[in-house]
Amino acid sequence: MKKAQVFTPDFIVASIMFLLILTILQVYTQNMYEKIDKQENLLYYDSLISTTDILLLYQGYPEYWNENNVEVLGVAKKPNYLNRTKVEHMMNMTNDKIRKIINIEGRSFNMTIENSTDIMYTKGSSDWEDAKNIFVINRNGIMDERSVKIRFIVW
Repeated sequence: MKKAQVFTPDFIVASIMFLLILTILQVYTQNMYEKIDKQENLLYYDSLISTTDILLLYQGYPEYWNENNVEVLGVAKKPNYLNRTKVEHMMNMTNDKIRKIINIEGRSFNMTIENSTDIMYTKGSSDWEDAKNIFVINRNGIMDERSVKIRFIVW
């Protein structure tokens, strides 16, 4: 055997082992990235729950805010009892301003408030059907002594 010759069976075995190791590393990193994405989505969902808590459990800041001076968005007169005036002020705000105040810039949202018979208020975009990473939060509340359902969708 001459120097610098490759023994073919050794080369084939080494190539197969190399490709096998590369494949295992690829599968491992792909699974790791999927877990990271799931964790990020769970953290984002938790932050949206906190955002809706603030929105529906607190009166916001300043106490008698309107669409021009609001710093913290909250529409409750007491926890889960919605203040119609504050809801209407929120509905008069631009979508961009709402996104900025509730810290969802770069995403789209839709919020509806409905009673048992019809949709009372809706704000935001309505094109979430083809979106990826849709987060939906449903809450119940009371407005004008009637039960309402609040749906907050972010994508």
